Amino acid sequence: MRVEGLSVPYTISTDNTLSLVLLLCSLLSIMIVMRSRNVLSLRIRSLFIQTTNLSNYRRTKNNEREELFLSALSVFSLSLIGYSAELHYFGNALAINHYLVMMSYAGIFIAYLLMKRFLYMISIPMYSNIQQWRAWRHLFSFTTALQGLWFLPIAIINIYLGLGAPTTLILAIIGVAITFFVRIYNAWSIFFKKKKLYVPFFLYLCTLEAVPLALLAGTLTGVAQTLKGT
Repeated sequence: MRVEGLSVPYTISTDNTLSLVLLLCSLLSIMIVMRSRNVLSLRIRSLFIQTTNLSNYRRTKNNEREELFLSALSVFSLSLIGYSAELHYFGNALAINHYLVMMSYAGIFIAYLLMKRFLYMISIPMYSNIQQWRAWRHLFSFTTALQGLWFLPIAIINIYLGLGAPTTLILAIIGVAITFFVRIYNAWSIFFKKKKLYVPFFLYLCTLEAVPLALLAGTLTGVAQTLKGT
């Protein structure tokens, strides 16, 4: 029964707009997986096989469109996970509109991906050829897209089945960690393995992977603390 004067706390599960968006995203994701399951299987397998054959990293125009959608889905899902964690730890005391909070998290993740791409563009071509650089761009896009397939089910289960913020965050961190190590593994295979370039590999690991990830974690923590104080 509704009590006059008392507002019902906002939850994503009761938001019809977001529920519809999640439903459409789920259906489109299933369609992509079903239509491209053979290609996806082969490309995922190639991520764990060290090779100098750069043709393993090629993609078609159709793959590019699918990866763009799944990458956007990754950002969207992470923004929902971030907002759910915000509600869990700080309650409904936030003075900022819930959509603005989600957009803030989405903006952070978009900025992180753009920063990564920019850092790759200015550094990787210095120790690679055009074929290696193209292969790396394809790999980066593909692994970002795969994150969308990982984060969306986690976000949905958390929102509608009450997975819980701690478990949800752990699963999200696992997804980020897997992507982190897969990219390192493939960077060694594409750029450094043939010539045994250990020092450049270490510099790549620190400046292009570890530091941006640490900045992302610090930014998310800072935003969460700022929202807590509003």
